[in-house]
Amino acid sequence: MVNTETLSINELQVLEQNLKEILKDNFSEILSRVNYSGQIVELLSVMGLENLLSYRKSMYNKQGKIVVIGQSETKINKLLAVAKGLGFDKNRFEFCLDYNEAKTFPYRKMQYSPKYSAVLVGAMPHSVKDKGDFSSMITAMEKQEGYPPVIRMGSNELKITKTGFCNCLKNLLEQNFIIN
Repeated sequence: MVNTETLSINELQVLEQNLKEILKDNFSEILSRVNYSGQIVELLSVMGLENLLSYRKSMYNKQGKIVVIGQSETKINKLLAVAKGLGFDKNRFEFCLDYNEAKTFPYRKMQYSPKYSAVLVGAMPHSVKDKGDFSSMITAMEKQEGYPPVIRMGSNELKITKTGFCNCLKNLLEQNFIIN
């Protein structure tokens, strides 16, 4: 349930003063907490400051490889047909759609590599090569510097489908992370 309560002018002024004091001394710690919780983009969006993250969009080759990793019942040729319909060349994609092969996929090759534009992920094992101390490789890629944008596919669960794939590509195009 979303809280739609608003504060009065007096309450806002008190909150503003309190926040100024707290932020003055603890800004880095608070920023780190929000980032670690995975809510930094949401916070900046609510504040109307999402443009502060625009540098992230230019860090990667917008015409680079798009990697799709995770268990999928949808065949590669079906996904490539979707991509072609959106104007993409089939050579832009790298697929690892087998659950067991995802265990040994060389994830680190994407870190700090201008060859890659995005990583689209579906269901995959938690125990994989290169995940380090993170709970999963998806989290490792999301939390560590140098990986291209990581997009979790599926609505209620991680799942690679034609529709989800199409929506992810459209969103990446709209957000200017990639070009076709």
